[in-house]
Amino acid sequence: MESSLIQVALDGLKSGLLGLKNIIVIVLPLMVVIELAKDSGLMERVTSRFQLLAGFLQISKEAVLPLVVGLAIGFSYGSGVIISAARDGNLSMKDRYGITVFLSICHSLFEDTLILVAVGASLPWLLGIRLLLATAVTLLTTRVLLANGFDRQPSSPTVSG
Repeated sequence: MESSLIQVALDGLKSGLLGLKNIIVIVLPLMVVIELAKDSGLMERVTSRFQLLAGFLQISKEAVLPLVVGLAIGFSYGSGVIISAARDGNLSMKDRYGITVFLSICHSLFEDTLILVAVGASLPWLLGIRLLLATAVTLLTTRVLLANGFDRQPSSPTVSG
């Protein structure tokens, strides 16, 4: 009995470490590429194409990059970009909640959609419903948060040690 519990714990630890390795292999290079794109001005050109979306969702232009990365790559990988932007102080609380709400409903737009289409879902219906629901709930959330003063920049987090 004891050896089976130890084996389960070791299997769980191994799976967790492999998952962490996979995230590091994807997120770390992604963060480097994003920093290089910011420094070269490429990021500004790319995100400027999504300014209309930011305005429509009532989020700042700084929130566009985490939103686009989360849509394209997925919530777990896009979270690295969200955390980085939040730590840099570029996102208001309203932006953070808006991105999170939108991506909670409509994350990994390409990957998830293609998987579901492969098993028989209708592409136009699936995309339409996901985007419409995510947009409606995000608009509602950002309006409520704006009415309650969540559009302010948060204070910088302090690291205690």
